Amino acid sequence: MVRRVFLAFLVLGLVACGDDVLGPEDIAGTYTLQSINGQSLPWAEAGVEVTAGSITLNQSMTCSRSITATMTDGGTVVTITDTDVCTHTFVNGVIAFTWDSDGSTQSGSIVGSQLTINLDGDVLIFRK
Repeated sequence: MVRRVFLAFLVLGLVACGDDVLGPEDIAGTYTLQSINGQSLPWAEAGVEVTAGSITLNQSMTCSRSITATMTDGGTVVTITDTDVCTHTFVNGVIAFTWDSDGSTQSGSIVGSQLTINLDGDVLIFRK
């Protein structure tokens, strides 16, 4: 009886642990920017309006990002798309990016299909 109960708990424990372990193939895909600081897009601050964004994670531990924003320059509305490529690591739900353009690093978390990044005090939510 004790042995059956022990085996049942062991099987349940292994199944539960398996669900928590994500690898590169599980997180791979394109995550689309949904909100900044809890506000849906477009999000505006200091004359800049973020209208779209995405981060693509590849199984090869490479990634890319694209953020599109508009701003007014001398009365003319200008649309800017900032892109960059990177490498990433993913351990225990924490993802770390190293951006190729300037070597800067950034971190965030992935829970389910949601990628959360804290960028200079702003919270960016992306969903796959």
